[in-house]
Amino acid sequence: MKRIFTLLLAFTAFSFSFAQSDANLKVKRSAKEAPIKIGQTDVNIESRSVDCIWESDFSNASDWNLDHDASDCSLDWEIGEGLECGGFYPINPIESANGFYAMIDSDEYGGEEGGTEVEDSWLTMATAVDCSNYDNVIVEFDTWYRSWTSEKCWLVVSTDGTFPTDLSPLSESDPANGIYEVFPGISGDGGAEVASNPVTQRINISEAAGGQSQVWIRFNWTGTWGYAWFIDRVCVAQQPADDITLSYGLVSHNGTGEEYGRVPLSQLGDGAYTGGGVYNFGVNDATNVDLSMNITDTDGYDVTSQSGYSMYGFDADGFLDMSATISGPVASDASVYFEDMTPMTSVPEGIYTATFTASSSGDSNGGEYFGDNTASREFELTNGLYSTDGLGVYSNPSITRMGTGSFTDATDGFMMMSYYDVSETTTLGGVWIGLDSYAYTEPATVAGGELVVALRDTTLLSAETFDPGNVIQSSDFYLVTQEDVDNGYIVVPFSSNITLNPDAYFISVEMYSNGNATDIYILDDETIPQPSYLSMIYIPGDQVYTNGTATAIRMVTGDAWNSINLDEKSLEFSVYPNPSNGNINIELDENGDYYVQINDVVGKNIYRNNINTNTSLNLEGLNKGVYFVTISNEEKSNTTKLIVE
Repeated sequence: MKRIFTLLLAFTAFSFSFAQSDANLKVKRSAKEAPIKIGQTDVNIESRSVDCIWESDFSNASDWNLDHDASDCSLDWEIGEGLECGGFYPINPIESANGFYAMIDSDEYGGEEGGTEVEDSWLTMATAVDCSNYDNVIVEFDTWYRSWTSEKCWLVVSTDGTFPTDLSPLSESDPANGIYEVFPGISGDGGAEVASNPVTQRINISEAAGGQSQVWIRFNWTGTWGYAWFIDRVCVAQQPADDITLSYGLVSHNGTGEEYGRVPLSQLGDGAYTGGGVYNFGVNDATNVDLSMNITDTDGYDVTSQSGYSMYGFDADGFLDMSATISGPVASDASVYFEDMTPMTSVPEGIYTATFTASSSGDSNGGEYFGDNTASREFELTNGLYSTDGLGVYSNPSITRMGTGSFTDATDGFMMMSYYDVSETTTLGGVWIGLDSYAYTEPATVAGGELVVALRDTTLLSAETFDPGNVIQSSDFYLVTQEDVDNGYIVVPFSSNITLNPDAYFISVEMYSNGNATDIYILDDETIPQPSYLSMIYIPGDQVYTNGTATAIRMVTGDAWNSINLDEKSLEFSVYPNPSNGNINIELDENGDYYVQINDVVGKNIYRNNINTNTSLNLEGLNKGVYFVTISNEEKSNTTKLIVE
């Protein structure tokens, strides 16, 4: 895994356009499982790109002192091997090279309903480090963190062994006195989390620690009933002279910051807005800062490229200012943003990868600190399938699930919604819904539940006045069958095609589980951070919330609807035994010339061949997991799910 650097004060906010947003829309705490990874699950923790003056990988707990403010709480950090969250709302533990790390589990401490204490707990270096020979000093560490609504995480520097004991979520950063907020823009935003597990965080502590003969570092958690915060591989080092970082790359076909996993060619227009954010972490001003981008197809062939991007800055409040372009140099501790339209009128349907590279005169390809100068985004261009999620597109997606069992009072009438921006007139034939059984070997979805799909006006989405019955058009009620659960998805048609004029819409799925007897769970793709409005929920008797990231509720528009293989068009066959150890039999309903292919859950092809009669396959080399077997000819096709144990 390439390191993703989240840098203090690098990018505070983007202002996304969403005229229908409501100030009272917020996230709802749910009985949410830790996300799962599908596809390539190995995590390669890269070596440090800096030489550490002092470091700790937590294999020796005596490197640290653990304590808390006894007048506020009794919660302490933990240090150990393979620590896991123990509360009602767990998140995954941090990915660690040696398995040792530190954890604060506020969720477990708060219990199922949460407490009222303002927790104040810290993890402090046991001995000081000598920084007298270094005027420019950083702290670099791996971390994994999800926020709730009332909390802040701090890094505190001391040069005399004393620390403030009154920090709280209301405190402010004060670098002159060694107080640094670790996650500005994330802490306090319910459900927000860092970009990857883990991220490597760098904080410039030169103002407090530069030239000091003794320096202690403290990680200080403050908050009420949060999730958890993990820390690993802490390194105190000299700040590099020349080091820019590409914080992220962006591919947004409509230029709003919304990054859809699949975009119909009819909605692409002349191309997509591409760009990225660059932060200068070096001591020196960065000169000749530039961003380049190259798009390749699944075979690795170049499709298009771009360089010479327009550069933009940030205003005094930290918001992106795109009213005029700027030029370099980029000052130390400053951020810039690059963006332009990338023409794609000649790019056909397919899955593509955009690779972004940032460079400067002092930090270019082959340089000592160039390891954090690249980022990538994957996306698919389609003939009509439109999806916020990228399941089947992203090579290593992070997913979770949400449904009728996720919230109190959400058993019947619970609704999940995906937001879609339509820029060109098209038709909507139906909706594809990804059930949790698409990816989970032990799904929570049970046959027998019912759902109804609806097209909604975004202007009517309000926290207090939302009317579930006010829709543009809805489907008939759909009964979830065992075949749907086995397939891992449902395609729900509208009674007739709907003409969509250029505008914004929500597609909602309203679910009924018979009091949790027949639960329905839908996948949520957390791979790429998205604007909060892209995925929403409604709880009956409560209100609308901004839960979810990119829900697997897809529009089937234009020609894609004509190519959907409904039951009457599908080819009949069976695969057994299922689950299997890898040895399977394919039994056809009728002999003929067919093409068989087997893909994993992220769409990677595992096997393909021509068959004309019943066939046995030896797939014992496959890893345990979920796969999809597709049999097709020129007239019809069908897909079934295979579980390898």
